[in-house]
Amino acid sequence: MPQRNSSGSETTIAAVAPTIGEVEGRILVLEMIASSSTAKLLRLHDGQEKAELIAEILKDINVDCRSRGLHIRDIRDAQEYAEELLQDAQDQADGLDNIKHAYLNREQD
Repeated sequence: MPQRNSSGSETTIAAVAPTIGEVEGRILVLEMIASSSTAKLLRLHDGQEKAELIAEILKDINVDCRSRGLHIRDIRDAQEYAEELLQDAQDQADGLDNIKHAYLNREQD
């Protein structure tokens, strides 16, 4: 984060707002971690547990966004974004299972 010197002081304080690049970088990292972690989590649960997990995540988003005063359209957008991330994670989980099964089947041939 950019630094600036305070007037008349030798101490350096952080700028008030991060740069757009810093925000984009952090969001990208969070998306990658969330997607990777969720993919591994989704591999371990059956269909009913996955549905319950996703419903709980969406409910938590709703509650948290409402408590922060977001408009209903913004809340719905956040939930749609979460659903997209979860679907991507599910696709990754399915891909990991396909790779695992292909590898195991290769050893049997």
